Amino acid sequence: MPNQVFFREHTVCLWMIDREPVLQHYSCGGLRYEMNETIETQMLDALELFHYAHRFRQHQFVLVLDDGARLEQLMLDIRVLYSSHIKIVILYRADQSIGDCLDRWGQRGFRFHHLASQSPEQALEVLDRDRDWEEVAVIGLDLSSDQEAEALTRQSLQIAKALGAAKVFFLGEQKGLSLGDRFLSHPRPDELEGYLNQGTPLNMVPSRLWIMIAEARRSGIEIVILEAKSGTLFEEIFTHRGSGTLLTEDYPNEIRLGREGDLTDLLMLIRHEMQQGSILPISEESIAANIQNYFVYTVNAAIVASATLVDYGDSAELAKFCTLPRYQGKGRARQLAIQMIERAAELKKDYVFALSVNPKMWDFFLGLGFEETSREELSQSWQAQYDFSRPSRAFKKSVANGKVAC
Repeated sequence: MPNQVFFREHTVCLWMIDREPVLQHYSCGGLRYEMNETIETQMLDALELFHYAHRFRQHQFVLVLDDGARLEQLMLDIRVLYSSHIKIVILYRADQSIGDCLDRWGQRGFRFHHLASQSPEQALEVLDRDRDWEEVAVIGLDLSSDQEAEALTRQSLQIAKALGAAKVFFLGEQKGLSLGDRFLSHPRPDELEGYLNQGTPLNMVPSRLWIMIAEARRSGIEIVILEAKSGTLFEEIFTHRGSGTLLTEDYPNEIRLGREGDLTDLLMLIRHEMQQGSILPISEESIAANIQNYFVYTVNAAIVASATLVDYGDSAELAKFCTLPRYQGKGRARQLAIQMIERAAELKKDYVFALSVNPKMWDFFLGLGFEETSREELSQSWQAQYDFSRPSRAFKKSVANGKVAC
């Protein structure tokens, strides 16, 4: 587990990885360099952290605790958010005691602005009046309702909306939403409505979920259902993986060509696929030099999937398919592929082709009307630079005369 040291004005991360360093060799301008693979991994991990920290800097996040006693488990995560200059409001039911936890961390120099028992109206008045405070705001909501869980959900979302919060995190016992053994990482609101209308059992009280769906649609606030456990907030906010269930209206969606400003997003997206061996390694310099050939799928302006179209004269390769784990299985890679096939037809290519070592991708290309082919039948210029020892299978689709049906 990495050791981390955080300061308010300057964030310093000390990453200690328990494995032997491996030297890798790099060439630049005719000179040969050695790079410690462990150091490179640490730098890329740090780049990912700082990338997300910069994206969310000065954003307002609201954390809603189902059980105030779980605050202790989240303190390191909260310190990371605070050190990243993310504005934090923590809400909990006033009948729960969290004073000991706040006192303990206050003695360690981590300051809170604590209001122990407030009506939702009072809480909003205080938050609206004192928006410039630097401490983490912690507010116990006095909820006069027999259905306190639903009341906490409704009032927290109203407060978040009034504050202009970017995200609301509901932290409880569950990892996120589940349908039996199936974890729902990023369900659409209409998908959840279908489950609820059919009486399909989910691991959350339906009335709470209806409230969340309605607010996500009404205000566009991103809602995250997450386990109140150390590390879950960090993984959800500062990594490409996410860790809970993201509930959002999921708009606008757009497929566009890559731009210079997309480089870091693409690097983070592709890096994890390279680590898994799903795609061949590619350098940051190569991504930058060919970024205009990348097709990216964005959700609410964030890149969640990408692929690239590589020109080989009379043919073009569909390559480097990557999708964030949360957004997989939603047809986004297929939409990217169709756009690239259409682009290849516009460029008067005879055929497009693709290769993969992943059996799921074999079915993916066959589903798009590709046919399996021998790698030796592909473009000679492609063959000249390919490592044939790689156990990939090749697929080919004609686009001559504008044939692009998928």
